[in-house]
Amino acid sequence: MKRIIILLLSIAPYFIFAQGAPKTSIDWVSLAEAENFSEKYNKNILIYFYRDNCDYCMRMKKEVLSDPQIVKLINENFFPVMINGKSKKPIIYNGTKYINDVSIEEDPNSTWRHNLFFDLVTPTKKNFYWPTIVIINGKHEKQRQFAGFQSKPQLTRNLNKIKES
Repeated sequence: MKRIIILLLSIAPYFIFAQGAPKTSIDWVSLAEAENFSEKYNKNILIYFYRDNCDYCMRMKKEVLSDPQIVKLINENFFPVMINGKSKKPIIYNGTKYINDVSIEEDPNSTWRHNLFFDLVTPTKKNFYWPTIVIINGKHEKQRQFAGFQSKPQLTRNLNKIKES
C-alpha cells in the first residue's frame, strides 16, 4: 500500500503540469470532417494550401503554425485543414470531386496545381502564391484568403479580424 501511494505521488506532477502546458500543434482534420463540423457548429474552415519543397510553406509551418498563440487561435476558432495544393489525389468538397487534371500524357511528372486550389484561391496580381490560407464558412462561402507567407503578427491580425466578424 505504501508503494502504491509513493508511486502515485511520484507520477502525479507529470499529469498536473501536462494539463497546463500550451499546445504546440494544430488539430488538423480532414476536409470532410471540417465540412461536417463547420455546418453543424457554424464555425469557419481554415484551409492551409502548401506544396512540397516550398521554402515559404515549410518556414510558415515551422515558425508560425507552431507558435502556441497561433495554435490556440486556430484550434479554438476554426476547423483547420492542411492540403497539398499540388497533390494528385482526388478531393471531395461540397459534393464535387476535384482532381489535379494535368494529364499524364501531357507531363508524366506533372504536379501542377490541384483543381480545388484553383477553384478556391483567387490569383493575387495574376499569380498564385504558396502557401495560401483560405477561410470558408459553414455554407461553403469563401470569406477570405491570405496569399503567401504570413508572419505571426500578420496571421494573428488577419485571423482575429475574421473571428470578430
